[in-house]
Amino acid sequence: VLHKRYGISFARRDVYVNVVGGMHLGKGSKGGGGGSDLAVAIAAVSSLVGIPVRADTAFVGEVGLLGELRPVHSLEKRIGEARRMGFSRIVTPSSVRRKKKSSRSKGGGNGGTIPGPKEVSAGGIKQLMCDNVLDAINCGLVDRLPTKQTRGGPKLRKPKRSKDDVSMYEQDIILDDEDDLIFE
Repeated sequence: VLHKRYGISFARRDVYVNVVGGMHLGKGSKGGGGGSDLAVAIAAVSSLVGIPVRADTAFVGEVGLLGELRPVHSLEKRIGEARRMGFSRIVTPSSVRRKKKSSRSKGGGNGGTIPGPKEVSAGGIKQLMCDNVLDAINCGLVDRLPTKQTRGGPKLRKPKRSKDDVSMYEQDIILDDEDDLIFE
């Protein structure tokens, strides 16, 4: 999903996810890992691009095949638990798709949805409700991802750098702006 929708490629990389404490990732598992897709995606992107995840932010949500964030069960309990654990922000899926108010009656543009996250503060925690994984990633990292707008949607942009300013993270980023499919 990250590669196809946003040009974030993990080609020629080994991605290893280690889950501790008896938790199991997946839908309906006894360990309660359903809804952890978003946290894993943000951790993987953070590692790839070298931009740290905000320490004050928790993540809950499932990532769909189109890059959309899907709601999870017991969201209010999860928000309360994040608050109890000391997080001041939580990134979640939008519960309802918001529509842009328009004075025109004809359709067009981006389908009428308002881009970007919606913020709600309640009970000592700020909830950032996002419609897609790219918005959630930008809410969760300390810096925004450099993106460019393409006809297929936003894609990760190669970082601009001088000859002397080359970090080890920027050297390792593989960006694929091609629309081809790679099967390995």
